[in-house]
Amino acid sequence: MSDDTNPGGHPVPSPQNQPYSPPPPAAPAPQSPAVPQYPATQQYPAVQQYPAVQPHPAPQQNAAPAPYSAPQPYAAAPQYPGAQPYPQAQSYPYAPTRPTSGLAVTSLITGIAGIVFSWTFVLLLASIAAVITGHMALKNTRENTALGGRGMAIAGIILGYAGVAFLALSIVFGILSAIFFGSLPFLLYGISS
Repeated sequence: MSDDTNPGGHPVPSPQNQPYSPPPPAAPAPQSPAVPQYPATQQYPAVQQYPAVQPHPAPQQNAAPAPYSAPQPYAAAPQYPGAQPYPQAQSYPYAPTRPTSGLAVTSLITGIAGIVFSWTFVLLLASIAAVITGHMALKNTRENTALGGRGMAIAGIILGYAGVAFLALSIVFGILSAIFFGSLPFLLYGISS
């Protein structure tokens, strides 16, 4: 028998082939720095003591109630030196708002109405009114700088032109579809029998 087997016939592992070796001892943990010492707290002057309130005596059974006496006034609060009132805040007047042009509001409302009611005849009337009143409102706001509503006028003009363009495209597509797919060719050439 060789040296590398035990009496049971199993091989003995060599020290180099051992699967587990104990870990090296852990290094000691570093010491935390010392906690700084803070200075002692500042001592404040003692609080003024007020006289203690005397409790009312317990009412006696079957006794007449005590007559009402006026309450005693409280002593005035002590005044501390150096106390100054807060400064009063200055009030600034608000800037007046500019009045909005009525034509600008009308242009925006009719432009929205033209888009909302695009499936009816209102589209044509509302869109044309939005364009006209929008241009008039732009002219008024340009001449009178104290008058507001330029943005509403521009929005009304854009919506009005969009409504007019939508109406023009729907008319063109209607005519083209009637020519190519509808009954318009029968009207041009007559009914053949």
